[in-house]
Amino acid sequence: MRSFFTKALPIFLILCLALAGCGNQTTPAANGAATAPAAEKTLWEQIQEKGTITVGNSPDYEPYEFEDGQGNVIGFDIDLLGLICEELGIQYELSNMSFDNIITAVQNGQTNIGMSGFSITPERAEQVDFTSPYLSSAQAVVVNADSPIKDLAELKGKKIAAGMGTTGEAAAQENIEGADVVGLDNYAAAFMQLKNKGCDAVVADLAVAEKYTAKDGFVILKDYLSVEENAIVVAKGNDDLVAALNGAIEKLQKEGKIDELKAKWMPVAE
Repeated sequence: MRSFFTKALPIFLILCLALAGCGNQTTPAANGAATAPAAEKTLWEQIQEKGTITVGNSPDYEPYEFEDGQGNVIGFDIDLLGLICEELGIQYELSNMSFDNIITAVQNGQTNIGMSGFSITPERAEQVDFTSPYLSSAQAVVVNADSPIKDLAELKGKKIAAGMGTTGEAAAQENIEGADVVGLDNYAAAFMQLKNKGCDAVVADLAVAEKYTAKDGFVILKDYLSVEENAIVVAKGNDDLVAALNGAIEKLQKEGKIDELKAKWMPVAE
């Protein structure tokens, strides 16, 4: 026959299992405080962990950045970027794109930074942060050797080409009365248009203007439209990354290595 104990055993086991389950439940800390989640790593910490920084770059801006004919991107910015990364103990990875897309790419995290001859402007400073400047330059006006245009006043109402989204484009719009300013995807196209007399002038960074002038016999007008400083673009809120980049730039400036790059890539300008 079945005893009471035999009938009660399954119930007893169920109760024991239930109590064991309760004992395994996580209990709050004695002081009632919940365990804090791990802090999210900053962009600079992520870069250090990965060992690589991604860089938005438009290689159509000789001598800052341009292709050497073999698919390699070279130039002042590229050499400087290499030295900065060497100081920081990381590698760099270029992401080639149109200049006017770089700031957006930095903002949305497509690239970690932007380095492509960027001039510091109040308008850009509202969108992104800048490092300390690493180079000073100016926006110059370039014309054909046989052009009747001899000074800035004679540019009134003329067709001016410049890189789309560049400070050269902005300087032409702001400082040349009645000008028809055309923003092009790259400066190679702008200077080709000038050579073919599809425009009256090109506005570009002085070092860029001098490179194209030396190759194609253009003339640079005496006066400049603006004087500017170049820096690296970083998404807002990444103060530790900006500080790390600034530290490397400052060290390279003190050691004279940036001056060496100027002499290498911009001998005419300097």
